[in-house]
Amino acid sequence: MKSTTASIAEGKRSFSRLIQEANEKKRDIIVTRRGKPVAAIVSYEEYKRSKKREGYRKIMEARGAFVKAEVRAEGVFRESKKQLEKRP
Repeated sequence: MKSTTASIAEGKRSFSRLIQEANEKKRDIIVTRRGKPVAAIVSYEEYKRSKKREGYRKIMEARGAFVKAEVRAEGVFRESKKQLEKRP
C-alpha cells in the first residue's frame, strides 16, 4: 500500500482530501509534527483488517499460554459453563 506524508498544518487545511485519499486511493497518510510521525490516517477497511490481525495474534498468544500450562479446551469449556450457570 502506498503512503503519503502530511504535516498537522496540512491536515488541518486538507482534511477532506486526505480522508478521500486514504479511502478511495487506498493510501496510508502519515501525519507528522515537526517532521516526525505522530499518527496515521487509514481507510476503515484497513483499520478493521488491522484489528482482526491484532485479535488473532492475541488469541494465538493465549492459545500458546494454555498449551504451555497444559490446559485443555474441554476444561476451559466446562469451567466457563459452570461460571455462566452461576449467574443470576
